[in-house]
Amino acid sequence: MKRLSDTASNAVVSLEARRGADGLRPRLRRLAWAVLVVGLIAGAGSRPAQAQVTAQSLVGKAVSGDAEFQDITSGINRFRDRDIDGCRAMFERAHSNNPKLPPPGVLMSMLWLSVNQLQAARGELEQTVVDYPEDPEPYLMLGDLAFQERRVTDAETLFTRGVSLTDAFESNPKRKRDFQIRGFAGLAAVAEARKQWPLAEQQLQGWLELDPDSASGHQRMGIVRFQLGKPSEALAEFREARNLDDNAVQPELAMARLYDEKNDAEKARKLIELAVESSPEDPAVLLASAQWYLGQNDLAAAKKQTEAALALDEKSLEAKIVRGAIARVERDYATAETFFSSAHTQSPLNFPASNSLALVLIESDNDESRQRALEMAEGNVALHRENSPQQANALTTLAWVFYKLGRREDAEQILTQISQSNQLTSDGAYYVARLLADRGESQRATTILEQVLDREPVFATRADAEDLLKRLTTEASE
Repeated sequence: MKRLSDTASNAVVSLEARRGADGLRPRLRRLAWAVLVVGLIAGAGSRPAQAQVTAQSLVGKAVSGDAEFQDITSGINRFRDRDIDGCRAMFERAHSNNPKLPPPGVLMSMLWLSVNQLQAARGELEQTVVDYPEDPEPYLMLGDLAFQERRVTDAETLFTRGVSLTDAFESNPKRKRDFQIRGFAGLAAVAEARKQWPLAEQQLQGWLELDPDSASGHQRMGIVRFQLGKPSEALAEFREARNLDDNAVQPELAMARLYDEKNDAEKARKLIELAVESSPEDPAVLLASAQWYLGQNDLAAAKKQTEAALALDEKSLEAKIVRGAIARVERDYATAETFFSSAHTQSPLNFPASNSLALVLIESDNDESRQRALEMAEGNVALHRENSPQQANALTTLAWVFYKLGRREDAEQILTQISQSNQLTSDGAYYVARLLADRGESQRATTILEQVLDREPVFATRADAEDLLKRLTTEASE
């Protein structure tokens, strides 16, 4: 890591200096508990980019029958062999033989997306706009990409253009219906991002009129109707989604999450209890409830639900990680190590498992365990470099490992960089407070601790933060 030029006395000043501007926003968040899995919000009708690529997944429902897929399959195979020109030639031949197929550039872009080559995919779509100016699909796909990148206004413009072209598109009724659904879904996503709930409801209604059996459409409508103050209608939408897809979020859990986001813990708790009561043998429901209880600092309830989930599925990776997290919050490092080690063995590349295991091992008195913690932390930093969503967490863990090994200057340099980019977690804020306290800057450390404890009901080092704050407060009063 590049060393900073700041002197030791100023190394952590940036965190405190930001207080006036943003009220110490170290991106403090409750532990996640129940994720509403609705897929890419703007891509309701688009084919999944990361799934196993086949001719059927590329073409979708554009045509029926296997004869048209021979050239498509050949093109996919050539792409895998890195024969890009050969792949394009096969797609062009397929489209020439059957103009109802998507344009070659659309198919090429899907292949590039399947291997995470975003720039190449975008280039294909841009050229398709020129080569096939009346085809709506490149605009809809570019809209999806813009929305993923949070360029909401650009996404709106692209979706609107796609919808306009769809109105005049008559060459393939199957593709047209798909475009109509994707247009409604995309513009609904734009409205949702802007919290324009009546407009979002209108767009989703258009989607569901075309595709009433869409579980994701009903699920999103449930969210929108909740935001419009229609909880009973929202619950009905979530139930319909569940009826259509067993993998949809359990209705009471979906409602609980929405009430939780509105800080109505009482209603959320009642719904959590109803969810568990109605699905007592569903590990996903039990884990979601455990994570919610953990977020409320109700460790006993969280432990009970997690252990019930493990009893149903002892190999559940998520359950092991949640159980380890509960033990870590309790400072039961031996139990935490057991569960995180098992999770890491089961899935070595799982970041929560390896990251948490490093943080537990560094608390050991065993030199071998502490060395392993350093190796794991350094490995995660090497693996999660720039643009990785885990980069800040990996660096924060390495900073704490350095601190526990007596390498305080190295820890300070990392935490300074993280705080300057406003990516400090709640645990990271505690680590900064420890460094400040060690340097005798008790007042600044106290301010940081008071803020993080006031904002966060639970985080892994909360008990340590409370102990440090109590000690600093006592020392200040003597």
